[in-house]
Amino acid sequence: MNKNGFTLLELIIVMVVLAIVLAAATPSFHGLIARNKMERTVTELKGLFIAAKSEAVMRNKEVYLHTVGLTDTKTVTDDWCVIATTEPTANNCTTNDNTLYIVDGHSLSGLNIKQHTDYASIRLDPIRGWPNLKSGDMEIDWMIFKNVTNKKVTIRMVRSGKIIAIF
Repeated sequence: MNKNGFTLLELIIVMVVLAIVLAAATPSFHGLIARNKMERTVTELKGLFIAAKSEAVMRNKEVYLHTVGLTDTKTVTDDWCVIATTEPTANNCTTNDNTLYIVDGHSLSGLNIKQHTDYASIRLDPIRGWPNLKSGDMEIDWMIFKNVTNKKVTIRMVRSGKIIAIF
């Protein structure tokens, strides 16, 4: 007799094979998600820096980059932000009339992150948009972060106004 369809045994075998394939692929998906989060963080920080430089030049006014909620020791925290403002100080991640741009750490959770010891705030020059680094510093490792897979990224700021991500 010719029957159309699958037997219960065939369906169980297919389900077992699918479960094995999914179990083998799960770690690679976890790594992919972690890598994408790192790349997104780098992209957002680079975008903030470039936009802040442009604002400083366009307004012919000093613009400041502040890291809020970060320290010079690696910490896993979501309660941080990088804020671009025309104010020389910023103590929290709330926006006001002087806030130009903000990268909020709550949307970039799960990163082990730290800032440079001497650069919680960086002033951008109103003529060229270059960061005002201390005398003798040609470049600084502004921020360093790792994800859950221990992949490390360094955001390096150069005196000539470049920002580089080193993976």
